[in-house]
Amino acid sequence: MLRGRSRIFLFSVVAILVLACVPTLGPASAPIPTLDPNAPFTAIVQTAGAAGTQTALSGPPTATSTATPTRTPTETPTPTPTFLFLVPPTYTVPPTQIPVGSSGLEYECQVISQEPANESVFPASTRFEARWIVANVGKATWNSGDADYRYSEGTRMYLQSIYDFPATISPGVTVELAVSMQSPSNPGTYTTTWNITIGKRNFCPMKLTINVQ
Repeated sequence: MLRGRSRIFLFSVVAILVLACVPTLGPASAPIPTLDPNAPFTAIVQTAGAAGTQTALSGPPTATSTATPTRTPTETPTPTPTFLFLVPPTYTVPPTQIPVGSSGLEYECQVISQEPANESVFPASTRFEARWIVANVGKATWNSGDADYRYSEGTRMYLQSIYDFPATISPGVTVELAVSMQSPSNPGTYTTTWNITIGKRNFCPMKLTINVQ
């Protein structure tokens, strides 16, 4: 009986010694945290955002848009006045007219102009019209019922040898006298003379010279 108890006691002592030799385990490990499936993406987004912020801070300053400068209105120049110089047409200045009655004659004239001019050239046998503008510088009036103008001397180039006056011409008034003519058939220089006649008075010679080729 004593042996049985001794064995139990010995076994207990051995068990206590054995347990005393076994190393003591540390405190229980903390539980492993549960992994959030969206955590990697969140980390990536946050990292990218941080990288962008860091790049913005470390990179060159962002160019800001420059406002387009407002165009300064150009000063409108004051228009320069344009001066127009009107040049009157050129006229053939007739010779100075003799004052009325200065000759002391009752009947006197002055030839103001002639067409064609002397020494004009015409083909043979060509019709043309001679014109004279004459002024009454005498004391008497040239009444159309009494006055005419007619061929006097020289080459007979006329188609009609006498014409009536177109109107009564008072002293100081001018009149145009026209004569239809034809140049001679042969080349050469030809002169014809016409006069104004009033009654028995012949005055105011009108002389025309032409060249025929």
